[in-house]
Amino acid sequence: MYFKRSGKAPDKLKLLAVLLPLLITLGGCQPQVSSSGEPPSSVTTETSPPDISDISEISESSQISHTSSGTTDNTHVPDISEPPVTSDNSSDTDSSESVNSEESSTSADTSEVSETSETSEESSSSSEPLSTSSSSEPPVSSSSSSSVVEPDPPPVIIPDVVTPTSPGTQTAMGQSGAVDYSNAAQGYVSARYTGSSAKVKLRISANGGEYNHDVDPNGATEYYPLSFGSGSYTVTLFEQIPSTGRYAQVAQALFDVSLNSELSPFLCPNRYVNYGQSSDAVYRAAELCAGKTSAIDKIAAVFTWVADNISYDYDLAATVTTGYVPYPDSTLSRRTGICFDYASLMAAMLRSQSIPTRLVIGNASPDIYHAWNEVYTEETGWITPELMLKNAGYNIVDATFYSSSPNKAQIAEYISNGANYAVRYYY
Repeated sequence: MYFKRSGKAPDKLKLLAVLLPLLITLGGCQPQVSSSGEPPSSVTTETSPPDISDISEISESSQISHTSSGTTDNTHVPDISEPPVTSDNSSDTDSSESVNSEESSTSADTSEVSETSETSEESSSSSEPLSTSSSSEPPVSSSSSSSVVEPDPPPVIIPDVVTPTSPGTQTAMGQSGAVDYSNAAQGYVSARYTGSSAKVKLRISANGGEYNHDVDPNGATEYYPLSFGSGSYTVTLFEQIPSTGRYAQVAQALFDVSLNSELSPFLCPNRYVNYGQSSDAVYRAAELCAGKTSAIDKIAAVFTWVADNISYDYDLAATVTTGYVPYPDSTLSRRTGICFDYASLMAAMLRSQSIPTRLVIGNASPDIYHAWNEVYTEETGWITPELMLKNAGYNIVDATFYSSSPNKAQIAEYISNGANYAVRYYY
């Protein structure tokens, strides 16, 4: 601040009027520092064991209360553009004496002093602002220099999925249908019915075991896994005789098979795990597994997504009838399903990523007719913070129970105990 020297001291009160607001402005803005630490949070969970006597009860108990209280950053940093000015009780006297002293030492030619002062003020006002940098480089913003550039997301690569075929080189033909076992070494056979019966069955027998499957009566070619592994198989196609209700044989194939791999039946689509190269389930799995190289990481990504995004369909569970067939893309679109839908979707997504995955039908303890998955890895590791694949080979994963339970640690312990599951069929 400059005073024009006119040879007369400014009035004391006027000087105080000029200085006082400046002192108040610079001395009154203090930063307010928040004293709070981490925001408190409270999570309420069920401490009693989950009642898994019925799948609907598990799902209904999935309500979990999350409450949290956060803190708002109220810290204020003053914008200090000039150095602070301090004052004491002698400021008035000092200011007056300073002015009087300057007046006594002023030259008699007051007009010359005044002109000099005016020139000085003009020079000061025309000079560059103090904040202008003398460097040739432009000023760098602290926010821009500390910003972090996020890496590009990994590319989504759609894999070439296994596509079953019926080449017709090895078949058992009947008047109204056929069984094709040309690709038995790859772990599957196909059946096609062209007759008029509304109910058609396919029986697969091998190594002392037997599965009976429903067959589409409308002429579609469907694929079925050779779940018993290598061995001697008998595959028979039946049609129901409406007048008697009994079944008559349409075609029968007897053959020996040595599988290319014992994992082969669980790496390709079939009637119950129905997907193809252009399926939405295949693309979603590719998105979730982008940039991941280990089977554990891929299983973790798919399992977590299914458990978090597919809800249990109580209405369907109450009305479903024998012969219900899941369709993974439909489950993905509706974002809801029963246990059969969960397991079919998981199997489709993981098989498309070359991870052998069984769709299992059986009973869960204490006596729940249920569907779940078994995944094959050569590694062990955690797929959620609570659920670990403990063995090299097949491990149980149950997205339905995990999704529905409010106590993740407890249900993970249940899933990890194979004694809680009794297998009837592998699809």
